[in-house]
Amino acid sequence: MLAAVPRLALAARLLGLALVAVPVALTTACLPSGDLAAADGSRRMVARDPQTGLSIVLTSGAWNGSPTDLDSELTVLHALVANMGNTPVRLAPGDLDLVDERGFRRQLLDAGGSFVVSGETDRGYHPGRDLDYGRLEWTGGDVNSLALPWGVLAPGTQMRGYLYFRKLDHANAATLTWHFFSDKNQPLVDLAFDFVVARAAR
Repeated sequence: MLAAVPRLALAARLLGLALVAVPVALTTACLPSGDLAAADGSRRMVARDPQTGLSIVLTSGAWNGSPTDLDSELTVLHALVANMGNTPVRLAPGDLDLVDERGFRRQLLDAGGSFVVSGETDRGYHPGRDLDYGRLEWTGGDVNSLALPWGVLAPGTQMRGYLYFRKLDHANAATLTWHFFSDKNQPLVDLAFDFVVARAAR
């Protein structure tokens, strides 16, 4: 049997909920329109998988290169990927899916950078599980040099750089799923991030 909640106590609880909700709404409202954020308004999200030793830190609103207004044209995320496991891990443009709440996929735009382990021959990079990504042809600025490069991430190493996607127009939420594979094309783990999309106040 449920106990009755006194009105004063109930009012206090509702006030407490309101006070918690206000900073979230204010934080999200203060973001530039179209920016991605976590549900609580924060720009930094972390995902870890203890079995594979993989961890990702994604940060929105972190673009600090040239052109300075790049994130007004593209959806830009900074990624730090660390492989603390025992298996070499593939980083490839076709292994990322950014899908909005209506099911529309936003293409990753590949700047074409890659890396190789010291002493190995550069044979290009694996395209990934899906070839539905675009090419980013950008002249000048830091767009190409600061992009996350593709290749095989050795155990005990990490890689960082920016990811570029087509702008999330007319969307309120989106999920980024990173499908990780080994260097032998074996699936390892899917790590997902749920975002809200900041919108200008009307």
